[in-house]
Amino acid sequence: MMGKDKTIQDLKVDAHIAVLHTKVDSLIDKQKELTERVRANEKVVAAVTLLGTVVIAVIGAGYFAPKAEAMPSPGQWIQDLREWKSKQGRQPVEDSINNALAELEWEDTAEQEE
Repeated sequence: MMGKDKTIQDLKVDAHIAVLHTKVDSLIDKQKELTERVRANEKVVAAVTLLGTVVIAVIGAGYFAPKAEAMPSPGQWIQDLREWKSKQGRQPVEDSINNALAELEWEDTAEQEE
């Protein structure tokens, strides 16, 4: 009977080992699945971080970039050129007033002499 009991006990141990082996295989498969999911999440986080960095860089570049002045239209250039040319031949205001006053005095003097 002793030999028979040992065989049953060996069978129980073998069955227990088989159950544990199945559980270990299941856990290894679960670990692989979780590792793949973590890697997929890491890729998403990296992509979102890259996108955020690019957006911040673009906004920062736009904020700190020197403001570009709009080019004047051809009509505005012509007007500016006309104003510049008229200023070149223009008599200063003080001289114009002094000349007008001098002419008035000249005319008054000429009338008084007549």
